[in-house]
Amino acid sequence: AANSFSSKKVDLAVVRGDVGDLSQAQAVAIVAHTVVLLVAPPGSGISDMASLKRAAIGVVGAETNKRLIKLLSDEYDFARSGVTLKNLALPDVRRALETKDVRAILIVMPLAEKYLTLLRGLFPLAAKSGPVLIPIESAGAIAEKDKAYDSFDVPKGTLRGSPANPSDDVTTLRTSFYLVAQKTLDSDVVTDLTESLMNARRDLLAEYPLLGQITTPDTDASAYIPLHPGAAALYNGT
Repeated sequence: AANSFSSKKVDLAVVRGDVGDLSQAQAVAIVAHTVVLLVAPPGSGISDMASLKRAAIGVVGAETNKRLIKLLSDEYDFARSGVTLKNLALPDVRRALETKDVRAILIVMPLAEKYLTLLRGLFPLAAKSGPVLIPIESAGAIAEKDKAYDSFDVPKGTLRGSPANPSDDVTTLRTSFYLVAQKTLDSDVVTDLTESLMNARRDLLAEYPLLGQITTPDTDASAYIPLHPGAAALYNGT
């Protein structure tokens, strides 16, 4: 989608904020927030970034996550600590963990029940302790370097309520999916589109809970992806 947008084959696209060339993009809406989860299997001795020394991490969708991988590799000096990264397709994750081909996985996904169920299914169901969420303690520093990300705390009990897993909030990174428009797209068209989108969201929320994450983008002049004037007209009531 990002490639089609940057080559001007489409007027609108839903793109992840850290993927592709978005220099000509202007934001219409945030469609969903997506969270960086670094997860080790139940019972793993890995609890923080330091204990990943000489470990292999399976990355679900390494091509999509190139920018994220570079930021983490640079921040935590993976080359020096002997951490290796392996691209994994989602159906191959469980086997790679079972055979200890990888000792943790990196996956970027919304914290919506559909995706959390999928994540839980990658690990043994009978385990008394659930998967281990590894904190990215330098999330704030990484977000300062790259405005596509912000620091985010995964709430206590996100993976399981009782006993709570994680047992406390876990610091990580978050990025967002945006609906973006070409700068050249007519403002009146984008105003109508934005209004229709926000109205439809309310009608469809019961059927598609993820639409609850659709929200107004950053309206500040210094926003990572600037707001399209047509969308601004609706959000600002002008």
